[in-house]
Amino acid sequence: MNPKPCDAIVIGAGMGGLTVAALLARKGRKILLLEKEGQVGGYVVSFKRGGYTFDATGTFLGGCQEGGEFYQILREIDAHEAIEFIPIHHIRNIYPGFEISLKQGGFSSYADALMDLFPEEEKGLKDYLSLVKRIGDEIRSYSGMTLTKRILFPFYFRNLIRLHRTTHQTILDKLFRGGEIKMALHTLPATEPPSRLSFLLVAALINKALMEGVFYPRGGMGKVSRVMADSFLNSGGEISLNTKVDQILMKDGRPIGVLTEEGRVFEAPLVISNVNPNLLMKMLPPEFQRPLLKKAGRFEYSLSSFILYVATDLNLNQMGLPYFTYLRALSDLEEEYRMMRRSEIPKNPTLIVSVPTLLDPSLAPNGQHIVKILVVAPYPYGEEWGKQGPGKRQQIKEEFSRQILIQLESKLIPDLRNHLLFYEAATPLTLERYTGNELGAMYGLASIPEQIGHLRPSHQTSIPGLFQVGHYTRPSHGIVGVSLSGLFAARSILRQMHKSRELKKR
Repeated sequence: MNPKPCDAIVIGAGMGGLTVAALLARKGRKILLLEKEGQVGGYVVSFKRGGYTFDATGTFLGGCQEGGEFYQILREIDAHEAIEFIPIHHIRNIYPGFEISLKQGGFSSYADALMDLFPEEEKGLKDYLSLVKRIGDEIRSYSGMTLTKRILFPFYFRNLIRLHRTTHQTILDKLFRGGEIKMALHTLPATEPPSRLSFLLVAALINKALMEGVFYPRGGMGKVSRVMADSFLNSGGEISLNTKVDQILMKDGRPIGVLTEEGRVFEAPLVISNVNPNLLMKMLPPEFQRPLLKKAGRFEYSLSSFILYVATDLNLNQMGLPYFTYLRALSDLEEEYRMMRRSEIPKNPTLIVSVPTLLDPSLAPNGQHIVKILVVAPYPYGEEWGKQGPGKRQQIKEEFSRQILIQLESKLIPDLRNHLLFYEAATPLTLERYTGNELGAMYGLASIPEQIGHLRPSHQTSIPGLFQVGHYTRPSHGIVGVSLSGLFAARSILRQMHKSRELKKR
């Protein structure tokens, strides 16, 4: 048993778990954070290969400017001065038949570029931006809910009510005539096509993460999770790495602690899960699984991804490459998604390319660069990426890596294959193994209208004393969304702790 009793145990040190743990520890609560891997961060980690530092998945962060959503969380745990965020100004989106290149960040700059490119769509674009802003205002107002707003809910939150079942496709078709601008407006960090993606999620992403531009943390994405872990430890928190929880121990209908795979018992009256819903359910005794089973069975996960990590001695600065390039070959977003659902990948899939060394040269030896290429991919591709054996697995990874390198060389970085110093790939199985995200889900729950806002799982489960955070819960996916899930859960837990202490005084 843990020698020092704690107020809460957090299972999983992804961004949601780190955020809720750091916030509670900052308020003087004794928190134990258990992580199955040898480092914290979940998807937001970096790894080293020789002299190269690669980001496992993340490409950028939003809300990092002073007053931004993520900045406020870092400020609350006194970590806002521990990271230097580099603004990402240079981006390039390449589509069939046209492209958009920006030298300054922010969604308003992107909208200006679209206005120049498609002047005939000016009215629709202005209406689109106005609607996105109104939804953003309502989301912010919802966060500061008052009794008056609760009573007059339909008046204060008319767009949230009116559009809660609306897809991005519905709005795009209503406001725009041409397919090109619709494609450009759907270039978002999500795996769903326009016909399935929630428009409220789109508006929330733009308002909370993209409106003021996006940023890259000096030192790599792993710097973010390390800084949050340091804040947690400095506030008296405790982290146990390489510690996999096997069971949540229950008594009188409430959690009393956890049992690890090694047989260690840690006690606490509150347990906070930062793992996927099915895994959480399996940790509970059978009689407590049934209430969660019905809900978990209805969940739909996002697609996964294939990620290629490359090192080169090409002078990418001289080539004028931007930090971020979105390279799309197929104009039919819906057909691309249908292929994914059939466990297929297009011959020339959409590539999301980032070159971190253009922003932070220290991530590679002098004169060299690292490139990361992310491809949205289905989990079952290649008979689940060669689960039948390591030889087959390596063959599928190698074939797909070669295909991506050829595409990248022909469209973006000439002569790349003659200047490769290193490359390594991660499949959906890799993501699943390291993070515990079932089916390698890149964004947790799929962001369809049926799984957005209050329709996503609450932080308080149906079991008293058992909470959950992360991209399977409210409010949404992405680093900012997941961190906000930790913030909202921490506020809820602190309120409950306060009420409990007040009752004991009586």
